Amino acid sequence: MSAGTETFSFYGALMTTPAVIAAPDEVRAVLADPAFVVPPVPNGGSPGGIVWLRSTVSRFSAKGDHERRRSLVVDELADVDPAVLGQRALEQTTVLLKSVYEPIDVMAKIARVVPIELLTEALSLPAGMSEDVNLVAEAYHPRGDFSATADHAVARLVKACGGIADETTAARIGLLVQACEATAGLIGNALIAENRQKSTTPVSAILTETLHMNPPVRATRRQATADTRVGNFAIVAGEVVTLELAGSLTFGDGPRKCPGSEHAFAIASGIVEALRGRELVHDDVEYEASANLRVPASLLVR
Repeated sequence: MSAGTETFSFYGALMTTPAVIAAPDEVRAVLADPAFVVPPVPNGGSPGGIVWLRSTVSRFSAKGDHERRRSLVVDELADVDPAVLGQRALEQTTVLLKSVYEPIDVMAKIARVVPIELLTEALSLPAGMSEDVNLVAEAYHPRGDFSATADHAVARLVKACGGIADETTAARIGLLVQACEATAGLIGNALIAENRQKSTTPVSAILTETLHMNPPVRATRRQATADTRVGNFAIVAGEVVTLELAGSLTFGDGPRKCPGSEHAFAIASGIVEALRGRELVHDDVEYEASANLRVPASLLVR
């Protein structure tokens, strides 16, 4: 565990500073502990808007709502074969690379587009949803933007997913949105590693290393519902702790582990395989400003 120390007031009462929990065993313990919940998001909002989406997806739900809503996502993915997604990712990226002038921005033209197109195809949803999915992804997390732009994008996605603002539609949109930035980050970070190594290491090994050393999802948060301890650190009821997800925890653990981890890995594998042999135009990489994601802002290749 790191960044969090116990202190005492003048009256001798135990106080705590906000905890950042990094030890993998302690992170797993928190993720599996029902006494820690996802910090709640505001409820309400117009049906089909960004506030409605956040409060209706499994990602930000608690207890029975989470289990029911997560099962909807699992059902959506049940008939989607990761191996087929990986092959389609390789094929579609290869075709795309042959049809554009170089250099090409992998993040803007491939990493944030191809995964969404493949998932919408696999789920029998309309094509052309990637722009709205990306707009919603920018506002999706609790500290995101409650803008009219995000509301309009959610409304268009609701229409594309059947037109009814219910839990099933929210599950479909949430699946696409959560696959957006995280998968793009995995693709970008793996491509950086592949370029720097310039080796014949299998793409699957490069992706696995990336998930350990430079994962796209760096952290998540949980809120304690009772006074407790994690390792040697005291945590009071209501405190929000940050969990570092490097190593083998990028896709989470316990009852909230990402149900689409195999699908994301397969898509990233196909795309990075198609990009092998392409060189980065610039060695210095700028990353998107984010508290919990590590996603390259742009990656030009030729």
